[in-house]
Amino acid sequence: MKNKNIKQKIKPNPVSLHPFVYKIPSVSAITLRIMFLLLLQIAMLFFTKSFRAVNVVLATTFGAVSAFTIIFLFRKTETYTIFVNICQGMMIGLLLPETYPVFTAFLLSFSVILISKYLFVNIVTAWINIVCMAVIIAWFIGKSLFPDFLVTTEILLTKNPSYYLIQNGMFHIYEADSIITKFLNNTLFDWLNVNLPEGYISLLFDNQSIIPAFRFTFLNVIASIVLFSDDSYSGLIPAIFITVYAVLVRIFMPFCIGGALNQGDIILALSTSGTMFTAVFLLQWFGTHPMTFTGKLIFAFIAGLLAFGIVGCGTSPIGMIYTVIICNLVNLLIRLLEEKKVNMQISKLARAD
Repeated sequence: MKNKNIKQKIKPNPVSLHPFVYKIPSVSAITLRIMFLLLLQIAMLFFTKSFRAVNVVLATTFGAVSAFTIIFLFRKTETYTIFVNICQGMMIGLLLPETYPVFTAFLLSFSVILISKYLFVNIVTAWINIVCMAVIIAWFIGKSLFPDFLVTTEILLTKNPSYYLIQNGMFHIYEADSIITKFLNNTLFDWLNVNLPEGYISLLFDNQSIIPAFRFTFLNVIASIVLFSDDSYSGLIPAIFITVYAVLVRIFMPFCIGGALNQGDIILALSTSGTMFTAVFLLQWFGTHPMTFTGKLIFAFIAGLLAFGIVGCGTSPIGMIYTVIICNLVNLLIRLLEEKKVNMQISKLARAD
């Protein structure tokens, strides 16, 4: 009788063809999402007839695929890494000026990815961001092709540097800007007693930078929603990075050059220099950020500080790239401390046993 009751309580386990359930998507699945979001940026370049920029992106992407092909033939690397290489090639092209020579862009992407593959063996988990390394090399090769800072000390001391640049023709204003601005002022902003000047919608839509990755802030916002809507990509580091950087710009930017406190232009800081593109696609690339919650907090806070110190108020052509590279070095130190802490915990457990 006792055995019969036990048998009744025990339920047979169902047999499944998919016994493992993954809490987060695989690297290849995440990479496919990133690739799709980057393709949106390229599609926008077609829409705005920025064909020179498209040619540069195609050249760097072809260079990345060519590098993968050679590595695959000689080393038989995992086929899924081609998606990683394609994304890296696309990002290199998006971070180069549209005036960059196409053949040089191809050679740059091809050689950097090929060499880094041999140096780091697995390009997915390289401790340094390969894309940023390629852009820095491109900067040294053709510095004159990159744009200059748009702001001066005099402009920074004005109340709204971004509005000053808009009014002086530094940023293109689309025809639909006035219609959208008027609609928002009569609906959403009317409740807040705020009046949005014309030009800001165009600035967020397309600031017309010759570096494609800097142009479409609204697309980078959409990308952040897609990537951070689930556990595929942590939104912690980008959120803290943007918050720290924006707060520092708002409070201290004019004050650092003799102006008043709490007068910094956050819109200019977030809509130029590739700030949003860096936060979404570069800052936490695979293998280049800490693993623990505390480590991510420290990493993101330091990234915000570095961005403020290097990029300042915005409109920098290369500042965010240097920020990422320095953060990669900071990450090495944080990861060493993380591993040391884990080893200490393992040792304590071993002694307890």
